[in-house]
Amino acid sequence: MRKQLNAGVIGLGILGRQHAEFLHRRPAVRLAAVADVRKPVAVEVAALTGAEAFDDYAAMLRAHTLDLVVVATPDHLHAAPTLAALAAGVPNLLLEKPLATTMADADAIYDAVERTGARLFVDFANRASPLDIATRYVIQQGLLGRVVYGEARLDDNITVPTQMWGERTRDFAGNSSTAHFLLSHVVDLLRWYFAPAEVTEVYAISQQAVLGYTPDLYDAFLTFDNGMKMRAKAEWIKHIDELVEFYLCFSGSEGTLIYNKRNGFACDEGWRANVRAQLPLDELRRHQDALLARGVNVASLVHRPTPTTGQLSAGGGQTALALEKRGPRHGGTMALVGPCIDAIIEGTDEPSSYQGNGPLPNHVDGLRQTQIVTAIIDSARTGEPVALG
Repeated sequence: MRKQLNAGVIGLGILGRQHAEFLHRRPAVRLAAVADVRKPVAVEVAALTGAEAFDDYAAMLRAHTLDLVVVATPDHLHAAPTLAALAAGVPNLLLEKPLATTMADADAIYDAVERTGARLFVDFANRASPLDIATRYVIQQGLLGRVVYGEARLDDNITVPTQMWGERTRDFAGNSSTAHFLLSHVVDLLRWYFAPAEVTEVYAISQQAVLGYTPDLYDAFLTFDNGMKMRAKAEWIKHIDELVEFYLCFSGSEGTLIYNKRNGFACDEGWRANVRAQLPLDELRRHQDALLARGVNVASLVHRPTPTTGQLSAGGGQTALALEKRGPRHGGTMALVGPCIDAIIEGTDEPSSYQGNGPLPNHVDGLRQTQIVTAIIDSARTGEPVALG
């Protein structure tokens, strides 16, 4: 591997431009080329980053020997540039999520990666968010006991499918859905939080009554091979002040985790893990220190909750333990890109900048996420549960 990675970016929309700017600022990377079907956009980004501009990614791949290619085309257009880059011998790829929007495309990408021996990362950026790292840690350490149920709600403002990509919005949204655009995040997070548990069955409903050209929402129930049940819901027809609302909650036999990841109306962002009451205080502090070593600064809390509505009380008053973080701490869209670059340079799946958080998401994770999301869509269409092998 060269001292600097020679990189190219295909697709210069909202995220593609961010990838180009991020790579341009990274000392270990030389951004050699950028490509977009809109030549003026490619020229503009190239002028800002010192890259060569192309309006044809095939020409870019012929003109440059690249160590890394980022594919940031719209959801349904990932396969062709990815397969072209693999055929050109590019050894490392980073794809924006989802891996694909059809199983045919996902299988083709997976098979090509396996055949060429290249490395492919999927940019599930939430995996690098500090409080998502804390969520995985608490679950993996068994601090909630056995988790039996959870829910995740990830909703967008209606401006996303109607305005976000300008004149191309209807085409992009119509070729995607909240299943691909939003639930891909949720599905990957659930697989990562609860690994090695896997989804075995999906039942879902959908609605297409507002937008017309794309489903308004999907609401799915996932059963895992350890018996755990999860609800995963996403809509993009909300008339709200915020762009995104994201809430997660997991109920265990000995604790509960609540995570307001992106706040909605009158809701503060924050994270609380009410952990096993029998946990020794020195062990609680040990977990607090372990999270701090991962870059997550949470408070340890000893308190006496007294559940009441004013007139009604269910008892309580016993000492309870928690780990807590108030306020936003949700990372950013490029948060996982740095660890992916480090993984390429270090030749590992879990680089030094990502230690303790498991392997970075690869083509296997992308394939599995696509299988689950496709099952959600199929179940909503047929009204029947879908089993996953």
